[in-house]
Amino acid sequence: MYVDEEVARYFPAAQIDEIPDDLTMPRHIFQATGEQRRKGYEKCVIATEIWNAADSDEGRRAALDAYLAQDDTDLSGNAPLVLELFLGGPLNRLPPSEIEYAMHQLGLADKNNGVLSDTEKESLDRNGYVDLGPLLNADQLKKMRDRYDAAIEQEGASPENAETRGIGRVVDTVVKPMNRDGLLDPIFMHPRLLAAVRHVLGVHLKYIGSNYHCALPGYGHQGIHADFLWGVKGEPQVVNAVWLINEFTQDNGATRIVPGSHRSGILPKGDLVNGEPRDLNAPVEGEIKVTGSAGSCVVYNAHLWHGGTQNCTHKLRRAQHAFFSRSHRPASTDVAAVIDKTLYKRLGRVERAVLDIE
Repeated sequence: MYVDEEVARYFPAAQIDEIPDDLTMPRHIFQATGEQRRKGYEKCVIATEIWNAADSDEGRRAALDAYLAQDDTDLSGNAPLVLELFLGGPLNRLPPSEIEYAMHQLGLADKNNGVLSDTEKESLDRNGYVDLGPLLNADQLKKMRDRYDAAIEQEGASPENAETRGIGRVVDTVVKPMNRDGLLDPIFMHPRLLAAVRHVLGVHLKYIGSNYHCALPGYGHQGIHADFLWGVKGEPQVVNAVWLINEFTQDNGATRIVPGSHRSGILPKGDLVNGEPRDLNAPVEGEIKVTGSAGSCVVYNAHLWHGGTQNCTHKLRRAQHAFFSRSHRPASTDVAAVIDKTLYKRLGRVERAVLDIE
């Protein structure tokens, strides 16, 4: 099969040496057994119950302590450690006044700041996501694609970027040398993006990570999931922004979402279908694909059920993700430890406040 040179450049990083003949045959990242789904379900339900036992961290801490004090507990794996981390006290480096200053400078201090329309805010509240439309122009997109493609060749095959077969990935993109000139600053600093994040999380927010994610032809399917380890009722904790570096279509691996699922208070792996733990690879009733033109930004409450779909075209499907949380919560990236020193020097007070670095 003829393979486009642009696609072939991604082979080492994507851990493949050819494109499948049948691009539509399912290639799942992980196919869990019934027993694995059952154990995952039980642990998720316990963690969800602990988190949702109270509206305050003090109450959640008490619920966790009471559970761990039992003789017979079944909360193994990462969940107890992550719960301990979340409930161990504030983890922001900067005082709240810094992000408050940044939001004021960006015109986002007031909840009714006018940057988002009422329809966009309603979509975030009710559906769990909003398509902000094209925010990057053709010149920016061309430069970004070139920058991402070069990064894939230079570092995409390194262990820190490895994800699964058929995916080209680079982590921490916006704080690496590849962003010394600020080309990728809109990924975490665009005012429309931050207005959407602020609407979900409030003023006290911070960037917690980013990654470039490219699905090669015949790959890209993800099980349905949310970007948290347990279900959350009440205040959302995380937001994910997906930047469409290529057009997202019905066929090239667009993200599937389940509108309104962020309000369920449960995770897909903590859900039952006909009395059995959900098969995360199976379609979900009510799911839709988020399609859009290149340069668009889709922001969603990351408790929303979502997942990548399989790229059934012969072209790359490039996307850039940026993640945010409430400022006192743990970050998936230690920004202060990984940020490029030259990049750091050009950042102003507002950018550093969003990144939560001194």
